[in-house]
Amino acid sequence: MKLHSVFTSLQGEGRFQGYPSDFIRFFGCNLNCSYCDTKQALSGDSFYLETPGSVAEKLNRSDIFDICVTGGEPFCQPDELLELLKLLRGKRISVETNGSFELEPLYRRFSEAETDSALYFSTDWKTPSSGNPLFDERNIGFLKKSGAGWIKFVAGNTEDLDFIDEKLPLLDGVETYLSPVFENGGEWFAAVEKFIKGRRNIRLQLQLHKILGIE
Repeated sequence: MKLHSVFTSLQGEGRFQGYPSDFIRFFGCNLNCSYCDTKQALSGDSFYLETPGSVAEKLNRSDIFDICVTGGEPFCQPDELLELLKLLRGKRISVETNGSFELEPLYRRFSEAETDSALYFSTDWKTPSSGNPLFDERNIGFLKKSGAGWIKFVAGNTEDLDFIDEKLPLLDGVETYLSPVFENGGEWFAAVEKFIKGRRNIRLQLQLHKILGIE
């Protein structure tokens, strides 16, 4: 499989924010969002090849409980992704995905495997400012019935906030986060805070790793 990097850090986003985590960054993505902060993992030659088995062997030796599979976009390598997930033992795994792929088939195949790991999906719903507002809405029903993940919006301007406001009624029963584009700074954070105060079922999320200056 094509990887950009494997490293250890703190989880910066989502339900498991703040926990020490082993990260596997897949290389390649089907999107190219304007606010992407990992463009080095999208295209070009900044990747190396490694088998799912060799990566899983290293991670299974780690004392760290949480594993985050990120990218790029892991679903662009579906067979390798599933093989890796099935080989991990006793881990809490979150897959960070851009939301343009259906989640349930992978989850079902993982659940059929003999593994004692737990699998969750940190699922983006891309906003207009991303330039790629693609989302597979079948994921809403899957997340509602399974509880196996959450949805994250990234907002860079007021048009994005209007978009999120329109989508929120669809997400009752789904854990939902709103992350302001970090580089937009304090005034934009205040605007996002005001937006959240007037709504329910959505939580402010600041990117902890950027605040701490870590990967």
